[in-house]
Amino acid sequence: MGYEINWNTNKGNTALFKHPLYIKYNSSTFGNIDGEGVKNDLAGVMATADSAEVCAYLAWLIRTTSLLVG
Repeated sequence: MGYEINWNTNKGNTALFKHPLYIKYNSSTFGNIDGEGVKNDLAGVMATADSAEVCAYLAWLIRTTSLLVG
């Protein structure tokens, strides 16, 4: 699903957009997202194939927000 820092979803797949963790962060700016909070949310996700896309999204948020930490 993209390159190291980039993330995208499969075209036509809308299940992620209904996931509570996607909804939690999708209207936030990166500067307002707490990377540690995202890590905690990721820690609570079940390790199943069905959760792979939300895990990839959360990992992308973690990597991106870490770029902002000086």
